[in-house]
Amino acid sequence: MKKIRTGIMAAALLAPLISSCSYKNVDYSTRTVSVHGTGSVSIDADNATLVLSVITRGPNVATAANENAVKMAAVRSSVLRAGIAKDCVTTENFSVFQESHFEGGKQIMDDYRITNQIQILVKDVGIVSNIIDTALSSGANQLSSLQYGISDTSIALKQARTIAVQQAQEAAQLIAGTSGAKLGKVLRIDEQQDFANRRSVSLVANAMMADGITVEEASTPVQAGKSTLTVSVDAIYELK
Repeated sequence: MKKIRTGIMAAALLAPLISSCSYKNVDYSTRTVSVHGTGSVSIDADNATLVLSVITRGPNVATAANENAVKMAAVRSSVLRAGIAKDCVTTENFSVFQESHFEGGKQIMDDYRITNQIQILVKDVGIVSNIIDTALSSGANQLSSLQYGISDTSIALKQARTIAVQQAQEAAQLIAGTSGAKLGKVLRIDEQQDFANRRSVSLVANAMMADGITVEEASTPVQAGKSTLTVSVDAIYELK
């Protein structure tokens, strides 16, 4: 029994020494501070992309397709005359589909529907409204989307990045000064980018006509608005 008690007492006496040694092995020589910075810059759109279609229907597929081709040719010619370059008008989709409905549990085949969809890149946002009106009055009867864009974001990216890094550095300096330390070199910076491009989806020509407004009478109101480029950084600085 005495030997057992002696062993227990020895272990108890050594425990604080072992614990003390383990704490001394921890390296606290490098102190750091982690900070976050965000920079956002608003940019005016300088171009727009339209997606519009000519849709025709008829009991004879060849007749409906020919009618569609004639109308689409008129649309293309009119937008080119309105100031759009030829290579800025491209075909997005072309489809032929026979519509149908059910009566008494049986499928009844209806007219053929021909859809020719094109994309138009407008490099002058000031003429977007005119291009829409021109296309609709020439035969296009569906405008699926209107998206504004930025051709060059390099300057805005540089500005947003500078704001984000400066914000992170100012936060690090404040924390260091308040805690009685001095700010050292930056050890690491991670960056993330986000581009919020505002979209505007316009109305369909058929909806205008349903309200008693003809394409000739209506002037499509559109506004480019602004897009926002945001840069976020996470930085680690050394503290002295």
